[in-house]
Amino acid sequence: MKVLLLAGGDSQERDVSISSGEAVFNALSRLGHRVFAVDPVSGKSLVGSDNKFITTDASDSGKTATLGKTSVRSVSSTIFSPGFQDIDVIFVAMHGGLGENGTLQSLLNLVEKNYTGSCMLASAVAMDKALAKRLFLADNITTPDWYKCRVRDDADIDRAMKQILDRFQFPIIVKPNNGGSTIGLTKVDSADGVGEALNKAAEQSPDILVEDYIAGREITVSVLDGETLPVVEIIPKEGLYNYEAKYTAGKSKYVVPAELSDELREAVQQAALRAYDAVDASGLARVDFILTEHGEFYCLEVNTIPGMTELSLSPMAAKAAGIDFDQLVQRMIDLALMDKR
Repeated sequence: MKVLLLAGGDSQERDVSISSGEAVFNALSRLGHRVFAVDPVSGKSLVGSDNKFITTDASDSGKTATLGKTSVRSVSSTIFSPGFQDIDVIFVAMHGGLGENGTLQSLLNLVEKNYTGSCMLASAVAMDKALAKRLFLADNITTPDWYKCRVRDDADIDRAMKQILDRFQFPIIVKPNNGGSTIGLTKVDSADGVGEALNKAAEQSPDILVEDYIAGREITVSVLDGETLPVVEIIPKEGLYNYEAKYTAGKSKYVVPAELSDELREAVQQAALRAYDAVDASGLARVDFILTEHGEFYCLEVNTIPGMTELSLSPMAAKAAGIDFDQLVQRMIDLALMDKR
């Protein structure tokens, strides 16, 4: 089977995407597929002359990539390239940005190619954290209280700070409304830190989400084609489960299956499934929660393109369910081929 693997991109999660792409490329090759890997923003191949995946250290494929409309045009040129018209299926391993917000999915719909992951609408909804939260509440899925604001200048920051101080008790979380991998996220413990946190988040997106900080255990539930996988607990060695804790070896400990009572485990998995359905996700997705010491759990977000390295959370959960990495990748391909979008 001819598989086109899309990885890289121009978001702040590019390096994570490249890591996922490398792991998926190797799995697809082991499975016997004919694999083409491309960074659709630059249009450059991610496969070297030795037929090995080119990592960020060895490739300049993203260095010439530009942002915004130019990126969309570049992706369009890649997707509509005559050389890829006979591709059987497309594996999307682009985290964040246009790879996860529905833009790429809308282009793939135009070329009528089957692709892994959620559809255009589900991707866009899940990426918009405030919109997803409204859907969670409509389905009685508990989520931290939040406020969404837009920050483009100092006047916007002043208005946002007033709203935040009127509505919230500290600590709070400030993060981009449409970002991922905790990039631009800050835990704010007092009023003094609000302005800096807003500016940090605004570097990633003008749309910012402010929410109550809920102290508790970090847990996550992956959903594969409407079926929940074992719950994973993440235990950062120190502080928040931030970018460094996620992607630096030894910075976090993982417990899978998480040590929960049967009743609590089932309740969390059912909430994850409802969140998955609320945004109309498909294929593989991951739903993140905070679990308090009193057994209350709060849904944070749905990730429609979860990390796909062999040490990522969703593959970790799949392995606990008896599905190894290659089998998971093949299952995602099979689901994409069955999809009629």
